[in-house]
Amino acid sequence: MAHHSQNATWRERLAWLASELFIIFLAVSAAFVVENYRDHRTQLAEFHDAMSGVIAELRNTEAKTRTYSDAIFAELARWEEADRDGRRAVPGHYRIPGATHPPTAAWNSAVSSGVARMIEPKLRTDLGYYYSEFLGIHDNYDRYNQFTEREVLPRILLGPDTFYGADGKLLPQFRVYMDLQKEFATDLRP
Repeated sequence: MAHHSQNATWRERLAWLASELFIIFLAVSAAFVVENYRDHRTQLAEFHDAMSGVIAELRNTEAKTRTYSDAIFAELARWEEADRDGRRAVPGHYRIPGATHPPTAAWNSAVSSGVARMIEPKLRTDLGYYYSEFLGIHDNYDRYNQFTEREVLPRILLGPDTFYGADGKLLPQFRVYMDLQKEFATDLRP
């Protein structure tokens, strides 16, 4: 009914009004559907980007931790060889270049942005556990690194003899120090 004349009955006017309201309802509903679709697509894109970041972070960490673990074991083997040969040597030590803790920015972003809630619950729990455990392992490294800076590096300047007692044996704190490195290097291996 394109034109309402004064002669239209109240039923015709009511029908016209109902049809106009129905058209408005359909238009608003369609707008909601389109908006929900756009929101869903945006959320999926954010999820994809976040998971790509987490995957890259995990791959990068895996590659680096293997390298660091190998370097630690090589340093410890160097000392063990010298010890077997009866030579005094600086205890094996290795310092990870850069930060003492692994990168977690992608995971932290996924959690803080709420994107992590879209991950299947078991996988989300496993990832949370992995990151928590790995940060704990690096807390151990941080303590080891502080000991390196406080006790090992200054003694290196004084020579290998400063690591040994009067009995010619490696001082206990440096034996424990190297055992902790072995533990850390083992924990780094995937």
